Amino acid sequence: MSIFTARPGMVLANDIVTKDGQVLLTHGIQLTNQKIYYLLKRRIPFVDVVCDNWLSTEADSGDKAQISNQTDYYLFYQETLQAFKHAFETARFSKQLPLTLITKLVDSHIGPLINARCSIGYLQRIQVHCDYTYRHSINVSIISGILGKLVGMTKGNLKDLVTAGLLHDIGKVSIPTEILNKPGRLTDREMLTIKTHPSKGYELLLQSDQIAAEIKIGVLQHHERIDGSGYPFGLTENQIGYYAKIIAIADIYDAMTSDRIYRKRLSPFCAAETIVQQMYTQLDPLLCLTFLRHIKNYLSSSMVLLSNGQKGEVVYLNDLFTSKPTIKLVDGTYLDLRENKTVEIMDIAK
Repeated sequence: MSIFTARPGMVLANDIVTKDGQVLLTHGIQLTNQKIYYLLKRRIPFVDVVCDNWLSTEADSGDKAQISNQTDYYLFYQETLQAFKHAFETARFSKQLPLTLITKLVDSHIGPLINARCSIGYLQRIQVHCDYTYRHSINVSIISGILGKLVGMTKGNLKDLVTAGLLHDIGKVSIPTEILNKPGRLTDREMLTIKTHPSKGYELLLQSDQIAAEIKIGVLQHHERIDGSGYPFGLTENQIGYYAKIIAIADIYDAMTSDRIYRKRLSPFCAAETIVQQMYTQLDPLLCLTFLRHIKNYLSSSMVLLSNGQKGEVVYLNDLFTSKPTIKLVDGTYLDLRENKTVEIMDIAK
């Protein structure tokens, strides 16, 4: 079986041996989260186990799955990534949405990732340098779900929002992969092609009467902006659905804080400042404030890497939330980035 579907408690049926003959784990050993993580780091793609009957119990346990640490989160996230990648590619080749698989994924995988106590922090520490389209869809779904919980959505509406977040880029199944994966700047013609993905996603979802109208609208409108500057229709504030307004914030935050083919990821502080700049013109201000308060709790007291090579702890973030907090350096001195404009935060320290 794939290492991404291996779970703690499974017993190895055969030794795991590298290409040069090194035995990493011997048969009969019971897998733990640490051992699975070790095999992932050694890039072992498959393992043989005595049995995999856990699939009939744990996999159907829905939101009851517990994620209590970074390793659990990483393993569960990788499993989710592989499942969604399969669903996305199924839609690409069949031109039909595997709705049963998507629904099960939302219930059994996205839910636990949202409910993990430090989800935003765990998500930030996952560094996967490929499969951006799939990762981005999962991340937007998780972040949208977190924001939906913060604003008090009912369970039913929250599930629909999370589904809309997961499917917000499903229209990209109709975009040529050479455009999606192009390492350089897109031409004007290619950009116009990319901008068709909300409409194409909406058209794909129209095939199913089982998908709520609010989900379809969320997918169609997630690039609309309240000042009319978005696409595909240039809608304004009251014309844009609530799900779409939430997904827009999640979309911006994750796109900026993720590695892309053409650039390295930006810091959460930089992404938050962008949201601050757009919250009164393009994004819903109340939703932005709710989201910013949440990630402020995560970023306060975080260890960060600075552009001058130093490391320090964030000790003060002002109420307006800029990318210029006060940092306590490892030597005990303080650095106010509002006054020292030559230094900036590069990333959260591992």
